[in-house]
Amino acid sequence: MNDIQKNEANARNLIAVVFAIVFPTIVTLVYFKWLSNHSPSVQQSAYAIGKTIQFLFPVVWIWLFFRYRFSRERKKDSDSLLKPDGSTWFARLPNWLLSIGFGIDVCIVLAVAWFFFLSGNDAFGGLTAKLQEKISGLGIDQFWKYALLGVFYAVVHSFLEEYYWRWFVYDMLKRFVSISVANVISSLGFMAHHVILLSVYFGWDSPLTYVCSLSVAIGGVVWAWIYQRTGSLIWPWLSHAIVDAGLFSLGYFLVGKMFA
Repeated sequence: MNDIQKNEANARNLIAVVFAIVFPTIVTLVYFKWLSNHSPSVQQSAYAIGKTIQFLFPVVWIWLFFRYRFSRERKKDSDSLLKPDGSTWFARLPNWLLSIGFGIDVCIVLAVAWFFFLSGNDAFGGLTAKLQEKISGLGIDQFWKYALLGVFYAVVHSFLEEYYWRWFVYDMLKRFVSISVANVISSLGFMAHHVILLSVYFGWDSPLTYVCSLSVAIGGVVWAWIYQRTGSLIWPWLSHAIVDAGLFSLGYFLVGKMFA
């Protein structure tokens, strides 16, 4: 590949990764904000179309321009992995313990923060009503539907997000910037659409919107680090799934009465 071809490929890939970072935020604005007063069918259609485009884009792009990544003969670049050097007790922890431990720790923090500090906060006064309205807008009117939605997000959607933000966005960014910078940028992109979600429930003037958004970014940093350390999506996915399961369990304390 000559210099001109390399420059064209770099420009093409840069456009792709910028699109991948921005698009989820646009999708969230459309179905979560701009279509919030429309019928459930319209919201669900917009969500389905947006998410389909989002999660198909990386695999289509890689297939078109990096087909070798799907080859059985492709060798993992072991030099790019953050292998533990054994110099600290933390570095010696096995992958499964890092993954599950982080997920459980986040769930514990969420539970303690909610039940001991936030449940009586005035900022949460309308949170239950907003959550119930949004869930009803998605056609979730029975417990089994809520449980099924929780399982879908914890198992399927968490994997799709890891594949999208770590396997594609993070890996693609490493072609242009250092590992640490790619981690930060991809994690901020991962956070961006969550800011919109949280602003709907807490408001733009609430510190909780930004504290929780920052927590999402920190989660992205840790999952990107685990992905880089292990070279596998399994461990960040498992950790992400545990956190999502915890969030839906906590959510049931807020909206469970609507299924009675």
